[in-house]
Amino acid sequence: MMNREGYHILLATFLSLLPFLGIGQDQSVADSLIEVADRFPRQDTARLRILTLIANNQTDPQKKLKFADLLMEEAREIQDLKFLHHAYLNQGQAYRLMGDFDVAIYSLFKALDYAEKSGYIKGEAGANTALADVYSILGNHNNSLLYYKEALGQLTSQDSVLLATILLNMGDEYYMSNMYDSALVCFQESKRIYERMGGDRSGLAYNLGNIGLVQAQQGDLEQAERNVRASIRELEKLEDHYGSAIFLTYMAEIYQRKGLLRDAKEFADSSMSISRRYGLKAEIRDNSLRLADIYAMSADYESAYRYHQEYVALKDSISNDEIYNRIENLEGAFELAKKQAEVDLLKAEQKNHQIIVTTATLIAIILTILAYVSFSYYRSKARINVVLEEQKRVLETLNETKDKFFSIISHDLRGPINSFHGISSLIKYFVASREPDQLLEVADDIDKSVDELSNLLDNLLSWAMKQQGQFSYAPESLNLKEMAEELVATLGNMARGKGIALSADIDPDISLWADRNTTMTILRNLVNNALKFTPRGGKVELAAKVKDQMVEIRVVDTGVGMTEEKVENIFMLEDDKSTYGTAGEKGLGLGLQLVHEFIEVNNGRIYVQSQENVGTEFVVELPASVQTESVMV
Repeated sequence: MMNREGYHILLATFLSLLPFLGIGQDQSVADSLIEVADRFPRQDTARLRILTLIANNQTDPQKKLKFADLLMEEAREIQDLKFLHHAYLNQGQAYRLMGDFDVAIYSLFKALDYAEKSGYIKGEAGANTALADVYSILGNHNNSLLYYKEALGQLTSQDSVLLATILLNMGDEYYMSNMYDSALVCFQESKRIYERMGGDRSGLAYNLGNIGLVQAQQGDLEQAERNVRASIRELEKLEDHYGSAIFLTYMAEIYQRKGLLRDAKEFADSSMSISRRYGLKAEIRDNSLRLADIYAMSADYESAYRYHQEYVALKDSISNDEIYNRIENLEGAFELAKKQAEVDLLKAEQKNHQIIVTTATLIAIILTILAYVSFSYYRSKARINVVLEEQKRVLETLNETKDKFFSIISHDLRGPINSFHGISSLIKYFVASREPDQLLEVADDIDKSVDELSNLLDNLLSWAMKQQGQFSYAPESLNLKEMAEELVATLGNMARGKGIALSADIDPDISLWADRNTTMTILRNLVNNALKFTPRGGKVELAAKVKDQMVEIRVVDTGVGMTEEKVENIFMLEDDKSTYGTAGEKGLGLGLQLVHEFIEVNNGRIYVQSQENVGTEFVVELPASVQTESVMV
């Protein structure tokens, strides 16, 4: 781990690189800083500055976008407006390079907004410069110049990299508008500032190439070629693919004007290769037009036509009316947001004034209220005591509910645990009869019982969540035969231990539309209850049929039965309702209350028929699934 002193040394070293925060890019700087950034923790200001440097110096638009998004994510965590500005600025520049101009405009307006909110004047100038760049590519030179001039007006320092960059781009805009003298003045002034500031390699390379373009237009093709070629060499060293692609295109134009069409084609092909590799949409468009002209002059009309078609398609996609409309809408939205902010501020000031005026009146009212409060204090105290008594009663009720809930958990666990008594009897029997092979089957039964006990615990947890107002009712199509077979397998040991014939006769086509966990709990409790109150040698049967879009499930036993009074109160949770089973199984009288509650959750009904010393029949009606329509009666 790096200690605090090490961090400070590293920070001091790399903050010295902040001059690279201009528009000029150097891929080697970006590559060298990537590993350094990982040495700083998230939300550290030094890390955010390094991420800004990496994004600024990326020449690959995809990588620039990646680090802009990372910077944005971490800046949001600490709500740093200035770094959010840098993130959106780099995001907008990346989208511009990739040809997504409406997205670029949106990101750059966000960058401008964050710069204004943080009072970052240099950031406002940078955002306006980037907006001007987008309008330049779209061919809207008037808007582009307006934004460049707006950026110049926001700068206070006359010797800054950003000022030199704005003059450089502004000169390019004059060049595109065929105002070559104004363009040359801007390029030369920009070059002087870069040199005074220590010689920004990228900025000087762009200026050198742009001066060469003006010289070409003025007829000095030899000097123009030397300057543009020198610019390309420097940009290639910096791995500035965007700049290399631009000036390779201009070199093709110079050679075309010289009549050296083969050399012109080679430069245009090189530029096109770089542009396609890095997705530079505007440069692909310009190269398509250049190659169309070169092939036309070479009488290769088929190739000329093909490149001209590509140029037309790209030109339409870059500068069509839909993009302009979306950009105008974005401008309108941001202007509206600014106006709304001004209105909100005015309203806030008016509100503060009203508060001040109202405060004096409130003081007098408060004094009057204090007298009334003193009078009402003892009366209020009595009312509070009443409320406290009510809260005490509610808490006692909740405590009772909690006790009942734990009792229900204990009750529902008894069935599966009692099945282990049957397994224990079988083990003793097989040991006594010297049949060890049968013990392997008993071991399988134990595994199944443990699995089912685990499932039961999951179901009880679901019910516990329901008691806290978080129960999840998730109905689905359930095959009743599969559930019945699973239930018979789970409680089979308990049945065999008491010598009871447990069976399920279910049509395989019958399906329910219900929640799986609660439905399994309903069936398990009913069958477990039947086994509990059925004597040795008895029977417990599970059957079902479909009737009127409902599935009628019957659990019938030949047990001890119930009196009419007990049947009427069977679903009421009472503390004194515990009954012992035929084999002395202890019960809490709570399982059927859980059954009744879960049946209501699943939009069903339950009925009971019972006769003492004959048996009991529980009838449960649950909604049928659509899949059971073919078996409805």
